[in-house]
This record gives sequence, structure tokens and C-alpha cells, in this order.
Amino acid sequence: MSLNNFFNPKSVAVVGASNSPEKLGRQILDNIIKGGFKGAIYPINFKEKTIAKLKAYPTLESLPKPVRSSLLVVISIPSACVIPEIQKCAVLGIKNIIIITAGFKESGEAGKALEAEIKDLATQHHLNILGPNCLGLINTWHKLNATFAAADTETGNCAMLSQSGAIGAGALDWLKVKDFNFGYFISLGNKAVLDENAIIEYLAADKKIDLIIAYLEEVADGDKFMSIVSRLAKLKPVAVLKAGTSAAGGKLAMSHTGSLAGSAAAVKAGVERAGAIWLDNLEDMFNLMMIFDKKSWFNTGSPELHVITNAGGVAVLTADEISRQGLPLGKSQDLLGDADATRYELALASCLADKKVNNLLVLLTPQTSTEPLKTAQAIINIKKKYPNKLIMTSFVGGEAVAAPRQLLSENKIATFDYPEEAVRAFRHLISYRSLVKDLRTFKRSENKGKKAVKDGDYLKSLSLLKSYGFAVAKTFAYDAAKIQSYNYPVVLKTVGPDFLHKTDTGGVVVNLQDAVQLQTMAETLARKNASLLRNPGNYLVVQEQAAKFHEIILGFKRDAIFGPLLMVGWGGIYTEVMKDYKVAISDIDMAGAMKLISGLKIFPILNGARGQKKFDVAALAGALVKLGQLANDHPEISELDINPLFVFEKGVAAGDIRVILG
Repeated sequence: MSLNNFFNPKSVAVVGASNSPEKLGRQILDNIIKGGFKGAIYPINFKEKTIAKLKAYPTLESLPKPVRSSLLVVISIPSACVIPEIQKCAVLGIKNIIIITAGFKESGEAGKALEAEIKDLATQHHLNILGPNCLGLINTWHKLNATFAAADTETGNCAMLSQSGAIGAGALDWLKVKDFNFGYFISLGNKAVLDENAIIEYLAADKKIDLIIAYLEEVADGDKFMSIVSRLAKLKPVAVLKAGTSAAGGKLAMSHTGSLAGSAAAVKAGVERAGAIWLDNLEDMFNLMMIFDKKSWFNTGSPELHVITNAGGVAVLTADEISRQGLPLGKSQDLLGDADATRYELALASCLADKKVNNLLVLLTPQTSTEPLKTAQAIINIKKKYPNKLIMTSFVGGEAVAAPRQLLSENKIATFDYPEEAVRAFRHLISYRSLVKDLRTFKRSENKGKKAVKDGDYLKSLSLLKSYGFAVAKTFAYDAAKIQSYNYPVVLKTVGPDFLHKTDTGGVVVNLQDAVQLQTMAETLARKNASLLRNPGNYLVVQEQAAKFHEIILGFKRDAIFGPLLMVGWGGIYTEVMKDYKVAISDIDMAGAMKLISGLKIFPILNGARGQKKFDVAALAGALVKLGQLANDHPEISELDINPLFVFEKGVAAGDIRVILG
């Protein structure tokens, strides 16, 4: 359903408007009036005749009929009274609603039931509903502030979505201080109907918006999010700050909004697969907004960060941070401590005249000859000459640089208290360019008639790998009658549902050189595990022993929001000790697989570090792609591990497997 009338209503009604200034309904009404909204404004209150010098209406039914189709209704009344108002909207043909009221799924089972009714009504009657439990909506382009938060009315090209009203209110206040103007602010609240996907899809087509930032405590539909954002990312950046990425944070997110968050690794992988920028904290979010400028962000020239400074020590600290962030450092020009505004101006002109310079950080500390205010004006003037180049500033100090910082902010020049903040913000620009360079539109491949896996039997699981083109180490069910026919040396294993961690339980014996050794160990393991081996799902297998390989782990785990999450890393018995692994969404291709593997700490070893032999990284990447297809084809598999996957100088082979259904 179209959101045009939701974001750009011709009139607004406030259910719960009041003559009491402490009531949220009155605060929302006042903000709509003060914001300069040009349409009709209808306070709804069954007792009052006038509110804020406007005629008050007793009910929604009493409003003029012609306004209903393009009317936005803002509801701020007790939660027990909300459902009847939505029912009225449905009957009257009013489609666009904001529910400010709290007391729904975040408050317990009774509230959850009320929210379920809201969803049902929205589905039945095709209603656009924002909230409940939200701050509201601001559209500065439409001069609409339908929130109970103060905000500037100047327009901008950034849209901000926030699942937390408090975070949103804090952001709005911060933006006022920084003279940062935004286009839209949308408080998502509990996301009963309209979620981030619906909002981002609308904003994707809005030519006034060049940057979308979202603070989320959950992602509603991972596949839809990745599909929408991956189509959008090359045109305008989307950045996500996800709360609840730690165990403690996840619990707080659940209690705060009633959200059940997906695993942190899955959300991060999904956000990056979509081509969105992953933000680590609020500082990241605010600093990203500070440096965003469409012209400079889409400049695909040289990525180095150049530095001009009057303080060598600050420049060294900046270079250290550039190195820590893995960024390319350009020229660093020290103008010395006696540099005045003229010297800065000449250095800026010379540096930016170089076509290879696209990104510049200007540092200044107040010294006896320094002219901070004049220097700030020089930066503003030269920015006008080079609108496609990114210029950031860090005037380090307090009172002496306060006025220059303010001047720079007012003229939309990114300014930071400390240079490290600027460098970390710049990292997001470089990461974004890298992300979208070869970005594919996301589309989950479907199960193409593949036969479902019925059980996790070990040998059947190895056969499943073979059906996807995996090479598998030759493995047989142990048979004492065939003991002479095995190709020695061999490995003996106990396998089955009771032997998921075989090494820890002594269920793997390697380097058995002949039939005598094999038979002896088979009898030993059989005695040791007699009770478990009565289960026909548990049994002994013999595997030909591999040589000259490196052990890697491949696997996937199915996330409730983002689907199968692939993992590749250091394999063998030290997987959990080394914790060297990378994760990705399951639609990975060869280029993506190679990029993922190259990020492993073990990659230099695989790639022949210090003159050693190279292992077949391309075959490893191919195995990762095949595993992604298997994961997509078999939704009945919740987890699958191949550990180890033997990587040879030529080719790879699965040495072990664990499959968990459900």
C-alpha cells in the first residue's frame, strides 16, 4: 500500500489532544502547529470545544468526510482505548495512523494480545500504522512534526529511523547542536505494522533523501531487508546501528521493546551482505552523519586520507589511528606551530588542486600565531571551490576553538573534537565504497525440488556432500571381515548422534598402520562405548588417512531472521581455541568467498607465507559456495559442520561432518 499520504498528509488529527500542557497529545498538537504544517489540524477530544485555539472535534466520525483518504491520525490515549479508534479508522476509510501510546507487546502478555489485534486490523483493512510505543514522525520537507520531541524545521537529505524513542529524541537534540538538518525522522516503536523494510522501501524512491540511518533493536525480515537495501545501496547509503549485539544487550533489547533479536553475527553478516554500513556505537552514527556529503561520497577517486596540521604530535597520533583502521595514508603536511590563516589557505589550495587528493583532514591546535577563526573561514571558502572533495576538520582545544568549530558546523564542514573520531568516520566511507563495488542484488535461491534430509546419519551426510560436488575422504562403515582390504594408514572413528564431539571423548584414533592395529582399536572402542553402540545410529567408521593438508572448518547455522549463516575458519581440534573465522550469508559467490577467506588470520599461511607451499584457496572458496547452495536447498537442516575440511595443494576433501536437523 502507498505511504505517500502517510508521509505527506493533507490534514492531521490528534486523538488525545488536550488543553493540559503535560499531556502528550497536547505536546504533539503544539509541535504540529509550531512546525508550520500547512494542512488542516483536527484536535480530537470529546469534552473540549477548542484546544490551542483550534476547533476540537468529539470523535473521528465528526470530521469532514472529504479529508479521510489523505488524513493522518495520531493516537495518544491509554492503550485500552486504542483498538476502538483503529476500528473507527477502518470503517471511515482512514488508512494512515501513528500510535504513540505504549503498553503493548513490550509490557507483557496482555499488551501482546492488544498488539496482535492491531496487526489483524491493519491486515484486514490495509492500514499503514506506525508504532505503537513510538515517538512519531517528522517530515521537515512537509513541515510536519508529529512527535512529542523538539526539532529544527530546516530541511536536509538524511532520513533517520529509530526503534527507540529515547535514542531518537537524543539524536534530534544532538543534531540541533551540530546544525545538522535532516529530512525525515521516523520512530518505529514496536513495528506492529510498518517496519524498517517498508520505510526504507519508501525512502528509496524519495529523491530528496541521500542517506538513511537506522537504529534497530531487531530486523523484522532479513531476506526482505537484504533484497531492498542491496538494490538501493549503490544509489544511496544505508547505515545500521544494531542494539543487543552482546548477550547482556540482547536481554535488555527484549525487555525494552519485546523484540527477539537474531544472533549478532547473523545481523552483521546480513547488514553487510545488503551493502549497508555497520555502525558499532552512537559515536559512529553521529560521526557518519557529520561526514556525509553525496558529492564527496560518490567520488570514486583515490582513497587516501591526506593531512594538513600545525602540530606534529597530533599528526602522528592521527597517522597511528589511520594505520589501526587499515586505511591508506596520503601526504601529511606539517605547517609548524607558527602557521597563521594565510599559510593554511595556501596549503589547502595547493593540496586540493592535486587531482589525486580527494579526502583531506585539517588539524589545528591553538598556538600563539594561530588564527583559528580566520583558518575556519579559509576552509569554508575553499570547500566551495571543491564541492566534490571530502574535507574534515579537527580543531583540538577548548575555548580558543569553540567559535571556529561552530562556524564550520554552520557551514556544513565536518568538525570533530579529536582527529581519531574523523578517521573512524572516514573508515565507514571507505568500507561503503568497498561494499558496493561488486554488490549483487540479494535474492534467496529456492529449494528446487531437492529431496529433504530425513536424518543426520554420518555416511548419508557424507553422500549428501558428494551430491553437491564435494570431494570426501574415502570412508566406510567398519567391517571386521573387510579389514584386510582397507588402504592403510587409516583413521578409526565413533560416529552418530552420541558422538558429536568425537575427539573430546576419545572417539578418533589416527595413524593406524595395519589390520592388527585397526582391529585392536576397534575392539577397544566397541568395549568402551558398548551401551551407546547399541543405538544403530551410532557406529564405527574407517577413513583413509589424508596427508599434506591444512585443516579448515566449514559450516552453517540457520538464523531465524537471516537464514543460513555460513562460517569458514581455522579447523581441527583447535577451532574453538583459535577463534579465527568469518561468516557470511548463504548466497555467496566465488568473489565473495575469496574475499571472506582472505580476511582470515590463517590466510597468509594458506597462501604460501614466507616461501612455503600454497594451498588450494580457490577450491576452498568453491566448497564454500557449494555449501551455501546446500544450505538454501535444505531448510530442514538447522546446523551443519565440516570439520576438518582438508585443503591440499590441489583440491579439498571433507574429512568429517555433523548434521543437525530441526
